[in-house]
Amino acid sequence: MSHRIPFVHLAGFALLVAVAAAVSSSAAEPAAAPALQFPKIEKYGSVVALPTAEERPRAGGKVVFDTTAAAPAGKPNRGLESAARLVNIYELEKLTTDRPQIAVILHFNATAAALTDAAHAKTTTGGVNPNREVVEKLLANGVEVWVCGQSVIRGGHALADVLPGIRIAHSAMIFNLNRQTDGWATLGVY
Repeated sequence: MSHRIPFVHLAGFALLVAVAAAVSSSAAEPAAAPALQFPKIEKYGSVVALPTAEERPRAGGKVVFDTTAAAPAGKPNRGLESAARLVNIYELEKLTTDRPQIAVILHFNATAAALTDAAHAKTTTGGVNPNREVVEKLLANGVEVWVCGQSVIRGGHALADVLPGIRIAHSAMIFNLNRQTDGWATLGVY
């Protein structure tokens, strides 16, 4: 069996090599990622400027972060981080006064995020509640933070074990039903 090597014109070969080198050098130097920012809530809910994004923040609206997911030990809850991110997005876009109303409802595995340090120490993740600071910052920025009273009690805690400023809902189901009836959008954090 004979192997035939195709004839390549030397000028064409040089062009192919030049194109391959250009592609290789541009692929080796990716564009720098935009810097993470915390324009309103420091340390939580990092955002990046995306001036060419087609879908842009709009004025108004009402949103609930329906949060059932537990955070890894020592880390803040993702639902609380998401609420902080939305606050930061609107601040970054200079729409602070036009920001949507924001609420977080913590229930099921996310209930531990609403507990005082003493009560949190008795949970499976234990220790100091890593959510206390972000809760305080959200409350200071007009975000409502709620916890399901049913989840608190069913988890073996007293309602007095809830962090100051967090409001107690009869249940997350009732909270979500009432808010949706009142025109709030719901974003699930599971």
